[in-house]
Amino acid sequence: MEISCVTASYAADLLGYPGNIDWSLAHETIIQTPLLETVESILNRLKPARLDGIELWLPHIWPAKITPVLAGKIRRRLHELGMVCSACAGSVGNPDKDFYGSEAIFQTTRLLDAPLIAGHFESGAVPALGNLCARYGIWAAFENGLEKNVAEIRAAIQDDNPWIGANLDTGNLAAQGGDPVKALRDLGNRIMHVHVKDVPEVGSHRCVAVGSGIVDVRGIVRELKRNDYDGWLSIEIETEDHDPTDEIIASVEILRSLV
Repeated sequence: MEISCVTASYAADLLGYPGNIDWSLAHETIIQTPLLETVESILNRLKPARLDGIELWLPHIWPAKITPVLAGKIRRRLHELGMVCSACAGSVGNPDKDFYGSEAIFQTTRLLDAPLIAGHFESGAVPALGNLCARYGIWAAFENGLEKNVAEIRAAIQDDNPWIGANLDTGNLAAQGGDPVKALRDLGNRIMHVHVKDVPEVGSHRCVAVGSGIVDVRGIVRELKRNDYDGWLSIEIETEDHDPTDEIIASVEILRSLV
């Protein structure tokens, strides 16, 4: 297992950490900001974490802005830091409704040499998404949001497409009252990716450093080892009123000690 961080953790960065994330405003602000400078700022702050990779949130690499040259500069910078792009994060949409919009996300992911897109999608989109996955050689991993249990996650990813799997967001499931360790056990090899997130209590989506909330991080790593999972543990700590870098670095140290 290798460790990365989702850059959505810095969603409120350009808003000045106002105390409440307006996701639509964050999205619009980020895509209007110079792409390389924004990514470089995040990478510089995360240097002490010595991450294996970075999971780039789509607004940070917006398909309408990124070019092969810009993608090459990001890949080169990651190489200098001993990192790779572990995944691209965000909604892939529904190709049946907006084929070219979905395809642009796959093209962006391919430019960054990322193997996987981790995000939400409609269950009805699975057949069309599977076709795009096969065409581009990129997996799509469904990220649970309001789902409360494995049955709801399985309903979203369905059972018959090898390119489609689950990206378990541990904090989102715990916030809904679910058990992330049991979910990993029940999903087994359908797990393609993991967002390691911790929350202080059921019902709260406020992120805290990994290991300081209600998520059984030790149990998660133990279950993944038991299942021979060799993918990414991608830390996600979306803070609304302060820079999350210190919490991310502390979380990396905890995960590294367990892995």
